[in-house]
Amino acid sequence: MFDSDRGSADITLCIFPHLREFIAIDARDDRAGGPAIISLSISNVLGEDFYASVEQEFSKLIRRHGVGFLELMGIPQQVEAVVRANSLKRIIAELGINNVDDSNEPTSTVGVLFFTGPLLVFEPVQLREAISELFGKRLSNQALDQLQEQLLDLMEKERKSISDTTKQDLAGLISGKSGPYVTIWESSGK
Repeated sequence: MFDSDRGSADITLCIFPHLREFIAIDARDDRAGGPAIISLSISNVLGEDFYASVEQEFSKLIRRHGVGFLELMGIPQQVEAVVRANSLKRIIAELGINNVDDSNEPTSTVGVLFFTGPLLVFEPVQLREAISELFGKRLSNQALDQLQEQLLDLMEKERKSISDTTKQDLAGLISGKSGPYVTIWESSGK
């Protein structure tokens, strides 16, 4: 079901784009207390340290000397990379992992699963098969049960959030609050 040729990651983040919570599966063999499933809140990650770091790096991006117009057009992708890197650093810190860039020690691998589209419609049996394939050798059956329960709960919340957002978008379209027009269908005229 998943590409397992690369092996499983030491830490896997299960991200639900419309929710303020996510799950980290820390399956490192050398973790104190053994592998764990940790629920985290975005508010713990997006603190003042995060914002200050992103602002500092963004300032460096736009204030570089000799930047041409074409390079300025690439700033959105660069900002996305800055946000992603700083988010990952904060998550790793939140998990209590000492991530020293200059260290000669091997660092943990981090995988990210975005629960969107097909992943959101997994039936419990399919989900169990997938998490067993990903973590079965590293997590106990009790931990797999806990992970499945938490994922099913967050998947339901994500689906509800998407549904609520769609309803708000439609209400905005009908009431005219979403702007002067919205293109529902477009023909090229050919």
